[in-house]
Amino acid sequence: MTRFAAIAGLLLAVSTCALCAQTPTVAVIRGDFLGGAGPETAEISQARYRATLAALEAAGIPYHETADSTVERWGLPDVPVAIMPYSRAVSDDELTHLRAFLRRPGQLIVFYTTRPDLAEEIGVELGPVIREQFAGQFLSVSFGQPRPIGLPDRMTLDARIVRRLRPRDGASVIGRWAAGHARGQPAVITSAKGAFVAAPPTLERKAEFAALLRALIGHFAPEMWNAMIIRDPAQIGPVGHCDSLAQFAAALRERDEHYLAGAKADVREALTLLGDIPYLLADGRQREAIEASRRAEMLADRAWWRSYPSRSPEIRGVWASPTVDGGWDEALRNLAEANFNICFPYMASGAAAYYPSRVLPTTANCSGDPLAEAIRYGREHGVEVHPRILGLFTMGAPPELKQRLKAEGRIAQSPSGDDMNWLCPSNHLNRLQIVQTAVEMVSTWGADGVQLDYLRYSWKDRCICENCRERFEADTGVTVANWPADVLTGPHSERFLEWRREIITSLLRTIRQKLRAANPDATLSAAVFINWESHRDTFGQDWKRWIDEGLIDFVSPMTYVADMDEFQDWVRKQESWAGGRVPVAMGIGPFADIDPQITPQGVLDQIQAARRLGCEGFVLFNYQQRLADEYLPRLVLGATSTPATIPTEAR
Repeated sequence: MTRFAAIAGLLLAVSTCALCAQTPTVAVIRGDFLGGAGPETAEISQARYRATLAALEAAGIPYHETADSTVERWGLPDVPVAIMPYSRAVSDDELTHLRAFLRRPGQLIVFYTTRPDLAEEIGVELGPVIREQFAGQFLSVSFGQPRPIGLPDRMTLDARIVRRLRPRDGASVIGRWAAGHARGQPAVITSAKGAFVAAPPTLERKAEFAALLRALIGHFAPEMWNAMIIRDPAQIGPVGHCDSLAQFAAALRERDEHYLAGAKADVREALTLLGDIPYLLADGRQREAIEASRRAEMLADRAWWRSYPSRSPEIRGVWASPTVDGGWDEALRNLAEANFNICFPYMASGAAAYYPSRVLPTTANCSGDPLAEAIRYGREHGVEVHPRILGLFTMGAPPELKQRLKAEGRIAQSPSGDDMNWLCPSNHLNRLQIVQTAVEMVSTWGADGVQLDYLRYSWKDRCICENCRERFEADTGVTVANWPADVLTGPHSERFLEWRREIITSLLRTIRQKLRAANPDATLSAAVFINWESHRDTFGQDWKRWIDEGLIDFVSPMTYVADMDEFQDWVRKQESWAGGRVPVAMGIGPFADIDPQITPQGVLDQIQAARRLGCEGFVLFNYQQRLADEYLPRLVLGATSTPATIPTEAR
């Protein structure tokens, strides 16, 4: 280091400390020591650093920026709290300075990882890194009592990767993971020397990390609360699509719809609380001022969700698996409390059942009777249960069953060979099983309805088995000289596409007929692909024709797109294809395999767009703990705040 650089660094440290003496700040240490890792790790470190700065700004917390390399040379400025968003490789010299900082005393807030001996200084023993195995595994943290001022009972962090932690002598677990297999494991540990958070900072959860940082910093440095307490409605936000509470309040004043009464009451209370804060601080009632500020933020958020109308009649559905987080009693209670009225769990594929069916062989992991359990609790909580049949899919069938089906000529074929994931749609036994399964669900198990999913081919070049050839030639009167080339790309290709569509539609006609005979009150619906125009050829799924023939009671297009303009374009097309003949319950995919995933606000926006464009309801994919914890409680504040009957006709 040159003498000039050393002097410059010293002047920077002195000027920073002078600034700190005037305005309390925290220090944020950028992790520029990476232990030999490459550019990808540098990007991760930078992203976590930026996420921390954004959270501090959102929390109104003044901060000073520094880095591992600066701390190694000069130590930390005179601040009460320092934050380490990503301290992958702390050097020995930096550790010496950090220990000196802790002896001042100062406190360190460390996220996710650091060297083990520094973690031990804070009172934490580091365990292994754990990656999320399923959505929602590290969704939320519950905080017990006593806890720092400003922390709620539960906070959503939704981490993808976390560190297993264990407290050492003198440290306390104040927050534990609240869901899944990680339930009860430490998520936040504090001691006299600081705090360790098991999850890394992320911009996706800026508001939650801001609240967590504000509470921890206020706990360690109470003198900073005056700087952190938000008292201006222009500083609370964004509130939904508004930049601030002030902007939202102004917008509400311009509207007089009756359903806005609750939102307006919340906003009035929030503004009153903010107005009281200066007087509380002047009286030395800091704790009350902190709680008033936190409640004003909560009310602002609640008011936003309460500013949306509910409507009836409306299909409010959720797709689900045969087993659900928390069990069927809890799941259907959660749906009922949010005023949802239908659940669509898949309970069978074309080849295997997830319940003790008398028609289909059961899956290898079939246990108990989830269909009976779902229907029982659906009745108890007032939510209809419409089990799904996954059409011609062989999901759940063990390998030996698939081999038996192949030997019987029941597996679909493509030009490259057998499609072991699909049944041949023209095979009589395959078709009979699906019909009988649907009848069994409503007659023997008492389901309120059946929904058909995967009622299609797996791709445009199948099935080309010998049975399909015989059926095609018999049904059309065409003799195919060169099979399958003549029907895939040759002179009979258009006729073949038309025949494939009819094979699927004729199966649906039979299901409709037999279901109506078994239980005239049972509903038959279909979950369908997004683009009827092209998918009727690609997959043989002619769902507009199904509607035109009156074969289904309502349709749910799986419109899994996050972009609002694209979503609305598809809804307009789908509504025009439905033609006002049956209700359209729009499929919305917050947990579908799309990027980015749809946030609660995005789901609300899509529900409102679907309503505005003529849909009679919506179905969310799919039920899981995160939906129950994060989405349903927000929707029930406004969009589903009143019960809805299930429509039988289009608007």
